[in-house]
Amino acid sequence: MILNNCRLIPQLSGGVASDCGSVCIEDGKIVRVSAASVSDAGEDVFDCGGKTLLPGLIDLHTHITLLGGAGVDCVNDPMKLLIAAVEQAQKCLPYGYTTIRDCGSFAGVAIYARDMIQKGIAPGPRILANGETLTSSIMWKPGGSEAGVRLSDGAEEYRRHVRMEAAMGADFIKIYASGSAYDPSGVPKHPIMTRDEIRTAVETAHMHGLYVASHCHADSAIRDCIECGVKTIEHATYISDETIALLQKTQDCYLVPTFAAMYVSQTEPAAREFWLARLTPMLEACARQIEKAYKAGEKMGFGTDSAPGSPQYEKGVEFQMRKDYCHMENVDILLQATKYNAEIAGIDHMVGEIREGLMADLILVEENPAEDISVMYHRPACVWQAGKRI
Repeated sequence: MILNNCRLIPQLSGGVASDCGSVCIEDGKIVRVSAASVSDAGEDVFDCGGKTLLPGLIDLHTHITLLGGAGVDCVNDPMKLLIAAVEQAQKCLPYGYTTIRDCGSFAGVAIYARDMIQKGIAPGPRILANGETLTSSIMWKPGGSEAGVRLSDGAEEYRRHVRMEAAMGADFIKIYASGSAYDPSGVPKHPIMTRDEIRTAVETAHMHGLYVASHCHADSAIRDCIECGVKTIEHATYISDETIALLQKTQDCYLVPTFAAMYVSQTEPAAREFWLARLTPMLEACARQIEKAYKAGEKMGFGTDSAPGSPQYEKGVEFQMRKDYCHMENVDILLQATKYNAEIAGIDHMVGEIREGLMADLILVEENPAEDISVMYHRPACVWQAGKRI
């Protein structure tokens, strides 16, 4: 198959720039990227009509359960929970997200959803799954449910639980190093893991060929995670100038901001007032410091911590906020959502660019998002995964 007459952005297409290029696909992989359209290519040609062809998007921080209520009503019914998780994952594809990283799911169900999709039992995006999130017992709620987390206290308990997640087939390990913004009683600026616990989780993960991603709002927790070898710092809300300087000296550690998670979509007046009061200061602090990290040259990932079907996905809020609040360049935002995310997640040998040898995970969008990022505030015109049009 040939995708013909497409605009190619060189930073995302192996250096190939064109307003009327072509991409040849065989057996689900890209075999040729050309700056010229093909005039006589037979019947299996798709005319892109001059629209822009991009690599499939990657959401490096989402949850296919919990967010949007997915699986909440069937936490204790494994089969229904699996169905709900797969259905939620599938909903990411029309938005152009051909790869997602699930950062914690009920009963670790994202691992099984990943396997079903990989085996072709069900369609869906590529999933990187961590199973359940490891966190301290400060997250325990009397009479509540700890579905989706493994409560852990002390280094040896974290070691044991990392091993359990590895045995389940996790692609990486997720920990909670600070309080949660979405727990109404949580205190985001409070660290909730010790350095010894973080270090033990990281060392044990590395023993099994895995890396650690850490939920971090508090600056002290971010610093501890950087110094203990965590690979991805999720949210990074209150990162300080000093910690940004430390990050610049640290190899293989990346920020994954999730601005969309701080977008208040509630319409009920009392709920909206509560979340505006709670999230607006976090958004302002995060935007200010992430812009500093960006201007300092930090390569960072792109996550939404949001669900398909939400206003955050429908409006491309993560793209909007990076532009409006952090004043990032359009191409850099596109790189974060594709090439950089693939590099950070260790899957750049498979996806992330329009380049020979990579999977044909591609999206077609109107106009040129390198010139006007608002193109990304809408669903793409077409989506292909492994060369198959969705």
